[in-house]
Amino acid sequence: MKKAVRDLIIGEDVYIESRNEYRQVMLSGQYAFLALLVIAFYVGMDVSEGFSGTNIIYSIAFVLVFFSLVLHRQELHCIANYFLFPTLNILLYIIVSSESKSTGAFLFFIPVSLGSFAVFNYSQRKIAIAFALFSFILFASSMLSDISLIPYRNYSDHTIQVSQLINFSVGFPVSAMAVYLLISLNHHTATQLIQSNKQLEKLNEELDRFVYSTSHDLRAPLLSVLGLLKLAEDKVDENEMGHYHRMMQTRLSSLDKFIRDITDYSRNNRLQIVNENVNISSLTDEIWESLRYSSDAQEIEFVNELPQDLLVMNDGTRLRVVLSNLITNAIRYHDHRKEKKYIKVYHLVTNSSFSLHVEDNI
Repeated sequence: MKKAVRDLIIGEDVYIESRNEYRQVMLSGQYAFLALLVIAFYVGMDVSEGFSGTNIIYSIAFVLVFFSLVLHRQELHCIANYFLFPTLNILLYIIVSSESKSTGAFLFFIPVSLGSFAVFNYSQRKIAIAFALFSFILFASSMLSDISLIPYRNYSDHTIQVSQLINFSVGFPVSAMAVYLLISLNHHTATQLIQSNKQLEKLNEELDRFVYSTSHDLRAPLLSVLGLLKLAEDKVDENEMGHYHRMMQTRLSSLDKFIRDITDYSRNNRLQIVNENVNISSLTDEIWESLRYSSDAQEIEFVNELPQDLLVMNDGTRLRVVLSNLITNAIRYHDHRKEKKYIKVYHLVTNSSFSLHVEDNI
């Protein structure tokens, strides 16, 4: 049933991306269907009472309301509302001003005004307010003025009782639908805000971890260059000085590459993972070469037990960052008190897994 109503209002192959907009369109369409039923009821009531002067008014209103449904199916939802709500307001004014107030038809001004707030979003709030004010003005005019655009209709007491029952039975649930939609939209907005806050907290935590990990890798080449500068201060041989300068240039080039790599890495959530064949042994040696001249690494023996031909299908940039962090931490936090200082990199392979291990002398 729900799918059938949806297909009638917006069509079978139409998809509305926004949940809020979808619910607003559905409410507008339901208003239109209920309006058609109420118009049909009033036509039947007038015919049974022998009133024929309202047929043209009802026919025009029926066509305009039906046209709003056609516009919804054409995905012109805002224009559909522009047709629907003025039509309902004017029709109500004509009906209320031309019959006894005892029928309770004026109650429909309440769901119509609520509906104008429910079907328009916040950016269209001025339009919603204008329609609501229009409803109030027409209500006040119909109640306080004796002007009637069609001949006045005097219904029997039985017809008035039936009208009261029908008008309240339709007006009350329609008002409840509009209020429920407004509450639901507010709840959905609040839920989205909570989820956005949680996502923001998660991103802040990831940023903290990212800054912590990259700070190691930024400092390591600089410390290595500082170590080389200190060695160069004690050397006078030009060939050896040139060797140190070339190593410094290599370390600074490595730092520049790393900065470019972390720029890409910072966009990790927006970048696709690039799987490529990575020579783990060569990558490990490159990382050690960029770190070995730091002051903390001077007395450390580095042992690379990875096979020279070991290739792993992985994201090379991300793997470099992870492995560099592990080796940097091993340099920084190895046991300085022990005579044997070493860092060993090896791998383990099982039937279902492959793992890299960085071990120090702790």
